[in-house]
Amino acid sequence: MGPNDYVYDLAMFLLASARGCLDEPPHYGPLRLMQALSRLATASRQVPCISADEFLLAAKKKIDENEHIAFQSEEEFTKFLDSMIREFTAELKRRNKAK
Repeated sequence: MGPNDYVYDLAMFLLASARGCLDEPPHYGPLRLMQALSRLATASRQVPCISADEFLLAAKKKIDENEHIAFQSEEEFTKFLDSMIREFTAELKRRNKAK
Protein backbone atom coordinates (compact mmCIF):
# COMPACT_ATOMS: atom_id res chain seq x y z
CA MET A 1 0.00 0.00 0.00
CA GLY A 2 1.42 3.36 -1.00
CA PRO A 3 1.20 6.62 0.96
CA ASN A 4 -1.87 7.86 -0.90
CA ASP A 5 -3.63 4.54 -0.41
CA TYR A 6 -2.83 4.66 3.30
CA VAL A 7 -4.28 8.15 3.68
CA TYR A 8 -7.36 7.20 1.63
CA ASP A 9 -7.85 4.04 3.71
CA LEU A 10 -7.68 6.05 6.94
CA ALA A 11 -10.09 8.65 5.53
CA MET A 12 -12.53 5.93 4.48
CA PHE A 13 -12.32 4.34 7.92
CA LEU A 14 -13.11 7.69 9.55
CA LEU A 15 -16.02 8.32 7.19
CA ALA A 16 -17.52 4.86 7.67
CA SER A 17 -17.02 5.18 11.43
CA ALA A 18 -18.79 8.55 11.45
CA ARG A 19 -21.76 6.99 9.70
CA GLY A 20 -21.68 3.99 12.01
CA CYS A 21 -21.82 6.26 15.06
CA LEU A 22 -25.36 7.20 14.05
CA ASP A 23 -26.61 3.63 14.44
CA GLU A 24 -24.13 1.94 16.78
CA PRO A 25 -24.20 2.00 20.58
CA PRO A 26 -22.78 5.30 21.94
CA HIS A 27 -19.52 3.81 23.26
CA TYR A 28 -18.59 2.64 19.75
CA GLY A 29 -17.70 6.25 18.83
CA PRO A 30 -14.77 6.36 21.27
CA LEU A 31 -13.77 2.85 20.17
CA ARG A 32 -13.66 3.96 16.52
CA LEU A 33 -11.53 6.95 17.47
CA MET A 34 -9.10 4.67 19.31
CA GLN A 35 -8.97 2.40 16.26
CA ALA A 36 -8.19 5.45 14.11
CA LEU A 37 -5.38 6.38 16.52
CA SER A 38 -4.04 2.85 16.20
CA ARG A 39 -3.99 3.19 12.41
CA LEU A 40 -2.45 6.65 12.55
CA ALA A 41 0.39 5.36 14.73
CA THR A 42 1.66 3.30 11.80
CA ALA A 43 1.74 6.23 9.37
CA SER A 44 5.54 6.16 9.41
CA ARG A 45 5.44 2.71 7.82
CA GLN A 46 3.42 4.02 4.89
CA VAL A 47 4.38 7.68 4.45
CA PRO A 48 8.12 8.17 3.96
CA CYS A 49 8.24 11.77 5.25
CA ILE A 50 6.89 10.72 8.68
CA SER A 51 9.40 9.40 11.20
CA ALA A 52 8.58 6.42 13.35
CA ASP A 53 7.31 7.41 16.78
CA GLU A 54 8.05 4.74 19.36
CA PHE A 55 5.56 6.18 21.84
CA LEU A 56 2.73 6.02 19.29
CA LEU A 57 3.72 2.53 18.23
CA ALA A 58 3.60 1.42 21.88
CA ALA A 59 0.20 3.11 22.23
CA LYS A 60 -1.00 1.24 19.14
CA LYS A 61 -0.01 -2.04 20.74
CA LYS A 62 -1.93 -1.19 23.92
CA ILE A 63 -4.99 -0.13 21.94
CA ASP A 64 -4.95 -3.25 19.79
CA GLU A 65 -4.53 -5.48 22.85
CA ASN A 66 -7.31 -3.77 24.82
CA GLU A 67 -9.98 -2.72 22.33
CA HIS A 68 -12.05 -5.76 23.29
CA ILE A 69 -12.73 -4.04 26.63
CA ALA A 70 -15.19 -1.74 24.84
CA PHE A 71 -17.44 -4.73 24.19
CA GLN A 72 -17.17 -6.10 27.74
CA SER A 73 -17.51 -3.14 30.08
CA GLU A 74 -18.13 0.51 29.38
CA GLU A 75 -16.70 1.33 32.82
CA GLU A 76 -13.46 -0.57 32.14
CA PHE A 77 -13.20 0.98 28.67
CA THR A 78 -13.55 4.42 30.26
CA LYS A 79 -10.75 3.53 32.70
CA PHE A 80 -8.60 2.39 29.77
CA LEU A 81 -9.23 5.66 27.90
CA ASP A 82 -8.40 7.66 31.02
CA SER A 83 -5.15 5.73 31.49
CA MET A 84 -4.19 6.38 27.86
CA ILE A 85 -4.89 10.09 28.31
CA ARG A 86 -2.62 10.14 31.38
CA GLU A 87 0.15 8.44 29.39
CA PHE A 88 -0.24 10.85 26.48
CA THR A 89 -0.23 13.82 28.88
CA ALA A 90 2.98 12.61 30.52
CA GLU A 91 4.54 12.09 27.09
CA LEU A 92 3.51 15.59 26.00
CA LYS A 93 5.18 17.04 29.09
CA ARG A 94 8.31 14.99 28.38
CA ARG A 95 8.40 16.16 24.77
CA ASN A 96 7.91 19.79 25.74
CA LYS A 97 10.80 19.60 28.19
CA ALA A 98 13.00 18.09 25.46
CA LYS A 99 12.53 21.14 23.22
